[in-house]
Amino acid sequence: MRMRTKGLSKTLTLLSLVLLLVLAACGQGGGSSSGSSSGSGTGSAASSSPSGSQDTGSAPDRSKWPKGISVSAAPLGGTFHVYATAWGQIISRELGVTVNVEATAGPIANVQLVDRGDSEIGLVTMGPAYEGYNGIGWADKKHENIRGIFPMYLSYLHYVAMPQANVKSIEDLNGKAVGTGAKGGTPDYYSQLIFEDLGIQPKRIVNASFDDYANQMSDGLLDAFGTFSPTGHPTASELVRTKGANIIGVGPKSKELAPKYGITYGFIEPNSYEGQTEPIETLTIWSAFVAHKDLPDDFVYELVKTSFETTGELVNAVKQAQEMTPSAAVEALQVIPVHPGALKYYEELGLVFPESAYPPEYPKQ
Repeated sequence: MRMRTKGLSKTLTLLSLVLLLVLAACGQGGGSSSGSSSGSGTGSAASSSPSGSQDTGSAPDRSKWPKGISVSAAPLGGTFHVYATAWGQIISRELGVTVNVEATAGPIANVQLVDRGDSEIGLVTMGPAYEGYNGIGWADKKHENIRGIFPMYLSYLHYVAMPQANVKSIEDLNGKAVGTGAKGGTPDYYSQLIFEDLGIQPKRIVNASFDDYANQMSDGLLDAFGTFSPTGHPTASELVRTKGANIIGVGPKSKELAPKYGITYGFIEPNSYEGQTEPIETLTIWSAFVAHKDLPDDFVYELVKTSFETTGELVNAVKQAQEMTPSAAVEALQVIPVHPGALKYYEELGLVFPESAYPPEYPKQ
């Protein structure tokens, strides 16, 4: 009996020593997190990743990531280019990947650039993206290498007219000099369709940048220009404020034209532009980011995740980014396949996509 008591006493003594050592170690770790100036402990090491988040042990394999990516945006002065630039700065900082934003002719050109692999990422509108993927409409072949990754915002087709042009409706563009954006861009593409369907014959179609339009309208060389963009378009807002320009939409014909073009229609809310007191009926379309299908899945996953986690910062640069939500992705992206890396992120949130959103390389389970 004494032998057992003695053995028990030794065991308790050893346990006590171990406990003291553990407590001492905990005390040293807690010192640096409670205001100690002793330098770099585990606390600073935990935030050393480019995204600023702690390493959970499942960090992606960056060895296959591109060192830099090219992003096809749109002409200078438009919302696409502003959006892409702000997004690129965030991604470069958070993921440590160089982002080069390119000025392009717009969504149709961007579908082509991403499909060919000339750009890894492109900003598109989903009508032209759908046609491009399926090889219909503007496309003379299928552009099957594009994959949706996340939505941007809903766009509205509207025209900015100088007051002396006396343009009150889209029919009044007949016989006028009209800018339709870069050739092949979304406003150009849909303006050409609308003009043909409604029998409108402008005196002259001008393909140029929005900055050029502002100068031409100020010089009396252009009557109006169109943009398929969010409300509050920078150049449009400036002309409304400084030149008294007015905003028009497609009008009641939007209801007939939308299903024909495979897009939607809606209203520009009052006060979207200075002095605009009534809603403006017109055609609408979602804009989104697309990626080449061969980008690594974990890279695209991190792109999408980082984009949604920094939406607040992006809104500071582009207010329309407030429409960029995971739930909007289901409505916005479903007309073309979604990249597997993006699908993984959305499925983790419990979002359900239709069969059309699942690409051949990522069959739905």
